[in-house]
Amino acid sequence: LELGHLSALCTMQAKYGSILYNTVGVLPFGLMSAEMLPEVWKGIATETCKTGFGGGKTCTEALEFTVGKVYLQVICGSALFYAMHLLLEGKSALLASMAMLIGTMGKHILVDDLMPPPPVMAMVALTVALILLAPAAWGRRAYIGFCVVNAATFLLDPLTVITDSFPAVEAGSPAAEIGTFEFEVVALYFLCAAVTVASPSQAYGLAYSCQMGCALLLKHILVNKSGPPAPMVALYAVTSMGAWYEVGWADFPKPLEEAMQAGAIVLHG
Repeated sequence: LELGHLSALCTMQAKYGSILYNTVGVLPFGLMSAEMLPEVWKGIATETCKTGFGGGKTCTEALEFTVGKVYLQVICGSALFYAMHLLLEGKSALLASMAMLIGTMGKHILVDDLMPPPPVMAMVALTVALILLAPAAWGRRAYIGFCVVNAATFLLDPLTVITDSFPAVEAGSPAAEIGTFEFEVVALYFLCAAVTVASPSQAYGLAYSCQMGCALLLKHILVNKSGPPAPMVALYAVTSMGAWYEVGWADFPKPLEEAMQAGAIVLHG
């Protein structure tokens, strides 16, 4: 294939590649978090064992493993939270996105007996109410604000969010380290959702989101020596190239041709 044909192929598949990555690709992280976590975080302790009287050994799940599992499920929910904007548009996308978040919280409350941070639950309720009841523009603004505030909290004060659900986690512990690592991904998805809703078109939102995702993906691979499996990295790279081709090179000749057909360009000094 010529480079132009390959780029065009990437363009057509960019949106669908992102949908595939953020739905089918991330589902194992949510449905099989215990199996996937050692793949993401090499060497994580799965159990904490104590030797009692008579040499008997009692083992319980390590705190960092529990934290890692739960927030891997949150990453899955956050990916679906973002993916709704690739599948739907307008108020439907906003409500479906919030539904993914509510579903994740509901699972943790009803199945894991784990309470999400109360401020986050309150903001979810307020944001959904504004999307449903306020004028469309204010619903969008509330959603964008919700995403930005949560992303900033996850990035700037992750320990507070972690200890809201896991009071036993201490600063500098393995549980805090893996929770902070996973919150970077959660924050990324919130920012991607905010950028997509704020962008003039879905194509631009996808391109900007891919750009942010590539930066974090490189950071995790090069600095943290972690990240998703190699096939997912390859899919993300191809999707990112296709997304930028669509809003960059592919669209560039159109406005250029229109400007040339409009007549001579006059410069005013």
